[in-house]
Amino acid sequence: MCIASGGNVIAITKAGRAPAGFVEMQRQPLRNLDAHEHLYFEGDARTHIYIVAAGWVKLYRTLVDGQRQVVGFANAGAILGLESDALHVNACEAISPVSIRAIPINRLSEICAADGMFAEQLLLQIGRQLGAAQTQLATVGAQTAEQKLATFLLSICRLSGKSGSDDFDMPMRRGDVAEFLGLRLETVSRKMTEFQRRGWIKMSSLYHCRIINRDVLEALGEGGETGDASSRAAS
Repeated sequence: MCIASGGNVIAITKAGRAPAGFVEMQRQPLRNLDAHEHLYFEGDARTHIYIVAAGWVKLYRTLVDGQRQVVGFANAGAILGLESDALHVNACEAISPVSIRAIPINRLSEICAADGMFAEQLLLQIGRQLGAAQTQLATVGAQTAEQKLATFLLSICRLSGKSGSDDFDMPMRRGDVAEFLGLRLETVSRKMTEFQRRGWIKMSSLYHCRIINRDVLEALGEGGETGDASSRAAS
């Protein structure tokens, strides 16, 4: 899925000292965004990279007909602004209250040269996001609606950061999910209802989900059909 991986962006050295990149990041003030506020727009000059400290954002592009296409979601730990050169090719909008720190592009080479750990983490994040984008291309082109939704729910659950828990918040609107998966809003809503009716998930609110039958969702995510996945989970 084209979902930017969460997790610590800057590691702490074993000796307990923060590497130079971490210190530099901490010097940058936190910037807080309200839900639906933009961090940057498509076509804006790319002057900083951004590290998400808390919250969720969506990345989208505006198509020639004026419609929006969601191309990814990112949460705490993700690095934003890596996907382009001089201008941002995506817009970035908060979908929940968000806190971010910004590092000027013109300082990036200096920071990476001074701190190999920061440079390594930056490369790892670029690799994760490239892999996610490639997976998304295959997902949209080959999977059924059930398979896409199952893969998406498992991905959001994993990125929520609650190890061993199948309860997670899903702050994005269903319309955003539909755009991201290449489905109609009605299809996403219908499939979510179907997943609940079959006892695979439970939505305690519009934005909170619990996975009840992980085996079924994993089977669907691996390319199984609905009937095959149910049979596999029951065996």
